[in-house]
Amino acid sequence: MTTQTIAEPTVTGMKAMVSDWVNSAISGTKRILLLFDYYSQGYRGYLVTLLLLSVISGILETFQIVLLYPIMNATIDFQGPEIAIFEPFYNYVRSCSSMPDIVLFSLLFILLVFLTFAISLVYRYLSLYLTKSVITRTKRVIFEKLVRNDYQYYVENKRGDILYNVVTAPAEVRHFLEISMSMFSESIIIVTIIVTLCFVSTTAVAILVGGGLLFILVVRYIGKKFSFRLGRLHMKSMRSENEVLSGYVAGLRQIRSVCGDGYWKDKYNVALDEYWEKYIRLSFFRQLPGAILQFLFFVAIAVLVISLYYLYQEQFLFIIPLMGTFVFSALKVIPRLSGLSHQYMGLMDLWPNLDTIYQFLNDSRYHTITNGNRNFRKLTSDITFEKVRFSYFPRQKLIEGFNLKIGQKKVTALVGHSGSGKSTVVSLLLRYYDVMDGRIMINGHDLREYDKDTFLRKVGYVSQDTFIFNTTIRENITFGGDYSDEEMIDAAKKANIHAFVAGLPRGYDSIVGDQGIKLSGGEKQRVAIARALVRKPEFLVLDEATSNLDNESEAIVQDSINRISKNITTFIIAHRLSTIRKADRIYVMSKGGIVESGNHDELMEKKGMYYELYESDG
Repeated sequence: MTTQTIAEPTVTGMKAMVSDWVNSAISGTKRILLLFDYYSQGYRGYLVTLLLLSVISGILETFQIVLLYPIMNATIDFQGPEIAIFEPFYNYVRSCSSMPDIVLFSLLFILLVFLTFAISLVYRYLSLYLTKSVITRTKRVIFEKLVRNDYQYYVENKRGDILYNVVTAPAEVRHFLEISMSMFSESIIIVTIIVTLCFVSTTAVAILVGGGLLFILVVRYIGKKFSFRLGRLHMKSMRSENEVLSGYVAGLRQIRSVCGDGYWKDKYNVALDEYWEKYIRLSFFRQLPGAILQFLFFVAIAVLVISLYYLYQEQFLFIIPLMGTFVFSALKVIPRLSGLSHQYMGLMDLWPNLDTIYQFLNDSRYHTITNGNRNFRKLTSDITFEKVRFSYFPRQKLIEGFNLKIGQKKVTALVGHSGSGKSTVVSLLLRYYDVMDGRIMINGHDLREYDKDTFLRKVGYVSQDTFIFNTTIRENITFGGDYSDEEMIDAAKKANIHAFVAGLPRGYDSIVGDQGIKLSGGEKQRVAIARALVRKPEFLVLDEATSNLDNESEAIVQDSINRISKNITTFIIAHRLSTIRKADRIYVMSKGGIVESGNHDELMEKKGMYYELYESDG
C-alpha cells in the first residue's frame, strides 16, 4: 500500500514533466515558425527551393551510406549477405558496368559526394541571398517605422535604445535566418539518414534515437536556462553601450570642460562588465552539451567494438561492414546533432533581439497623429489657436483654454517664464502632437485636415538647438532638397551668412565637422536660418533662436531676422525680450494660458508680467 502510494505521485510527476516539456517544445517551435514566417514574407519561392535542395542533399548523403556497405565488403574481400532492401539497387549498379565492385561503387560514391558538395554550394548561395534580402528589407522597414512614429516615441525612449533597434538588433535577424535554415536542412538530412539506418539495424537506430532525444532534452534545458539569459544580458549591455557612446559624443565639449572623461569611462566600463562578467560562465554551460555528446559517442564506439569482438569472435569479420556502415552513418548524424545543439543555443541567444524587433514593428502606440488629405499651398489668413487644451500626461494641467492669433505678414511673439508652455505651443503648431481639445485654424480649416508634409514644407523652423550634421554647408542648407545655387545663395544672403561662406577655401562645399564643430554658434544659427528660407516658407517659426548666442552673434542673427520678417508671417518664441521689441503683437504666457497681449510699448505701460520679465532680462 505504501509502495503504491509513493509510486503514484512519482508517475504523476513524470507525466507532468513530460507534458510540460512537450508543451514547451510546441510553444517554442510555434514561436520560431511565427518569427521565421514574419521575417521571410515575400520570399516563399526561395524557401521552397531551399527545402527541395535540403531533401535532395539528404537523399544523396543517404545513398553515400548505402554505397559504403558493398565498398567495405569488397575491401575485405568478404562475400557476406547484403542489406536485403538495397540488394536490387546493388545489382542494378553492377549491371551497368563490368568494373570490379570496389572500383564501381567507389566511383559512384565520389560522384554522390561531388553532387552533395555542388548542391551545398547552391544552397549556401541562395540562403545568403535570402538573408541579404531579408536583412536589408527589415532595416528599411524599421527606419520607415521610425519615420512614421509620433514625436512622443523619441521623448519616451532613450537614444541608445533607438540606435540599438535600428543598427544592432536587425543584424541578429541575419543570424536567425542563417541558423534557422541550417537547422532545417540538417534536420532533414538527419531524418533521411535515420530512416535508412532502420533497414541496417533497428536496434542501433533505437539506441541512436534514444540518446539523441535525451541529448535534445538536455540542450533545451541548458538553452532555456543559460542562452536566453545570455541573449538578454547582451542586448541590455549593447543598449547601455550605445547610450553611453551617444551621450559622450553629443556632450563632448561640456564633458571635456569639466574634466568629466573619467566619469564617462566608468559608465562605459559598467555597461561592458554587466555582460562580459557573466559571459564565461553562461557560454561555458551553453557549449557543454556538444562537447559531452562527442566524447560519449567516441567512447561508445570503442566500447561497442570491444564488446562485439568478444561476443562474436568467430563472426567478427562478417560484422565489420555492417558496423562500419553504422559508424559512418552515426558520424554523419552525431556532429549534426551537436551542431543543432549549438544552433538552438544560438536561437535562444538571439531570441530577445528578434522579439524586440517584432514588438517594435507591431507597436501601434506611437501612431496617434492622423494625417489629413487637404493640400496646403499658401497662407491666406491669420493662424488662430481656439480654446486649445493639451497635456503630456494624464491629469497634468499644461495648456487649457488657450487662445492666440498669429497675424498674417506680421511678427508675433510669445514670451513667458520657463515651463509656461511656450515650446509646447510650437510643438502643436508643427504637429509633433495634436491638440486634445479645441483647434488650430489656418485658412479657415482645422490644421489636422491638412496633409502634414505639404503643410510643413511651407514652414520655416529655427530652434535654439540647431541641427548641423557632418557634411558640407551646401547640404546643410539644402537638406536634400532640389534647389539651384542661385536659390541657395539668395537664402544665405538673407540669413547674413553668404559673405562668411564665400570667404572659406571651398565655399559652400566646406565640411563643417560633427555637429558643426568648425562653426561658431552664430554661424550655425545663420546656416539654420538659410535652411529655413531656401524653402520659401509661407511663415517662419523661431523658437528661442538667439538664446544661446553671445551679444555679437545675437546682433548679427537678429539683424537677419529683422530683415526677413518684414515680408513673411513670423512667430517668435523669445527668451531675450530685447529681440522682440519691434514685434507687432506680443503675448505673455503663464501656466498654460495668455495673461497679457499688446505691443512692446503697451505692455510696458501696463507694468504687468511683461514689464517684470523685461526688467529682469535687462
